[in-house]
Amino acid sequence: MIDVRLVTAAALPAPDPDTPRLAEALRTAGARVEVADWRDSTIDWSSARVTLLRSPWDYVDHYDEFLAWVQRAGSAGRLWNPPDLVVWNVHKSYLLDLAARGAPVVPTVLLLHGAAAALDAISDAQGWNTVVVKPAVGIGAMGAGRFDVGERRGQEHLDALLTAGDALVQPYLRAIATEGESSVVLVDGVATHAVRKVPALGDFRVHEEWGGRTEAAAASSGLVALAEQVVGVLPVAPLYARVDAVRVGELWHVLEVEVTEPSLWLDLAPPEVTDRLVAAVMARLA
Repeated sequence: MIDVRLVTAAALPAPDPDTPRLAEALRTAGARVEVADWRDSTIDWSSARVTLLRSPWDYVDHYDEFLAWVQRAGSAGRLWNPPDLVVWNVHKSYLLDLAARGAPVVPTVLLLHGAAAALDAISDAQGWNTVVVKPAVGIGAMGAGRFDVGERRGQEHLDALLTAGDALVQPYLRAIATEGESSVVLVDGVATHAVRKVPALGDFRVHEEWGGRTEAAAASSGLVALAEQVVGVLPVAPLYARVDAVRVGELWHVLEVEVTEPSLWLDLAPPEVTDRLVAAVMARLA
């Protein structure tokens, strides 16, 4: 039997440096490790003691299939993070739940598939001059657009998203352009390290695919406290998590909480962070 099966996808839209690093470290610790595509129909998912989601990043193109796989893999063995938490996290309506649980979340309007919604009316009601419109199921800022109030392309973009699925409207936070996003990685609820993600000049997307860059950063005590607070109110305790936040004035606001398949930037962290994650995984083999 495999000790740990790390779950990825057959074709990745971006490099995944975490998985090979983690696989090597787990093997060094004595675990039998396999890396597998979640859509590989030949795999018996009960044949691993622990199944660990890492980079199944094509799930957004196979959403219903992925949800069914999560439940099936969770029933077959020990899936981390747990199925109920993953199902909660893959649709960004979880932001509204987090806000209801007391987390300081970036204001978010959720619009359901097929709705007839006027973007300018939403912006006026919220007092927003510039907005970001994005799909409710998505990764890497795919399908996200930034629009000023009154810009016809914004309404066209929203209409197109609602034809395909649910969508979110949020205010554009200029602090992302000036300060970037900050991300805190946590293992078993404890912050291990942080990174800063900065968009290309004139863009709002911080991901490398759009010209952004990611660099190691020191997290302030306030940011660490926020990340640990947020993980503490999740519906299920995670093995791993990443909290993305932006500071507006003196206050941190949560942009996203990733507990499904987040990049953990182990390559930008001290080696002991990988050791801590390995120890947490090995503990689940007991």
